[in-house]
Amino acid sequence: MTGTATRAPQLFTCTCDAQPEPHLMPVQRIVVTPAADVDPVGVLDALTMAWYDATLFFGPDVVMVVAYEEGDATGAAEIAREWAAAQGFAAEPYEGEFVTMRVAPEGVPQAPGEDRPVYRYAA
Repeated sequence: MTGTATRAPQLFTCTCDAQPEPHLMPVQRIVVTPAADVDPVGVLDALTMAWYDATLFFGPDVVMVVAYEEGDATGAAEIAREWAAAQGFAAEPYEGEFVTMRVAPEGVPQAPGEDRPVYRYAA
């Protein structure tokens, strides 16, 4: 028996000031890039800053999905999953979906063609 993973919703009801009525917007998908050595406080700070910026733009009801890249270095992914659970956000493996922003270690270059904000943490 094989199961299929349930992915987080793709839209949420935005309550920003850009339109007079609530309207549907894509969820704010943040992908967390792993590193061999991770500063847990730095990852938490980067995630919190991304969340803060999203609430400023989309309002306090913003819905975020924390997507994490899997690999040998799992410290950042573990921290991201715990942070997402504490905030009530979904956390799921990154499968190449469009992302709104990225949380990445210092020194890791921006992904080719990616023009989204990158929040950095020390690694």
